[in-house]
Amino acid sequence: MKEEFHAHFLKRRPEIKKRLNEFKKIKDSNHIKYFEEMTFYVFAANSSAKMGLLAVDLLRTVLHKGSLEDYKSAVFKKVRFYNKRAEYLYFNKEKIKELGNDLKLLIKKETDFHKRRLLLRDNFKGFGLKESSHFLRNVGYSNYCILDKHILNMMNDLGVLKNNKPPKNENEYYLIEKKIKKFAEENNYDVDELDLALWSFKTGKIIK
Repeated sequence: MKEEFHAHFLKRRPEIKKRLNEFKKIKDSNHIKYFEEMTFYVFAANSSAKMGLLAVDLLRTVLHKGSLEDYKSAVFKKVRFYNKRAEYLYFNKEKIKELGNDLKLLIKKETDFHKRRLLLRDNFKGFGLKESSHFLRNVGYSNYCILDKHILNMMNDLGVLKNNKPPKNENEYYLIEKKIKKFAEENNYDVDELDLALWSFKTGKIIK
C-alpha cells in the first residue's frame, strides 16, 4: 500500500504543486475573494466540493451586498440544507463587519499557527477545526491537516492510525494531526502535498 501510494504521489506531484501555487496566489488577493472562499466551505461542509462550488456560483451576484433573503433565494432547493447554510453565511458576513470588515486582514494579523485556526472556528458558523484548516490551506497558509473521511481512511489504510474515526474533540484533532505530520516527516512528504495526494488517491481528483 505504501509503495502504491508513493508511486501515485510522484505521478501526481506536478499537478499537486501547481494547485498549491494557485492557493498561494489567493493569499495575496483581496477580502472579496476570501469571502468567496468562506462561502465554499460553509456549503461544502458535510456535503461535497462540487456543492460548495455550485453555491459560490449561485450566490456570486448577491454575495457581498445581499440580504439574508437574497442568500436564501439564490440557493433555494439547489444545495443541501440551503436555508441553514444561507443563515450561517449571512451571520459570517455580519461578523466580518463587526470584526473590521476585512477577512483577509483579520487572518493575516493572527500570526500564531493554532490561534489563526481557532479564530475561524470560534467566530464563524459552519467552521470546525477541519473546515478552518481547509480554508486556511486554500488561501495559502501551510502545514494544516484537513481530517476529512478520505484522509482518515487513507491514514488508517497506511497504518498511521488505528481506525478511521473522526476526532471527537480538539485534543483528538491535534493528536491525529501530529501523527500525520510525523508520517510526512519520516517519508519526506510536504504536509500540504501529502493531503492532496491522499485525497486524489482515494477520489481520483484534485479539486480543492
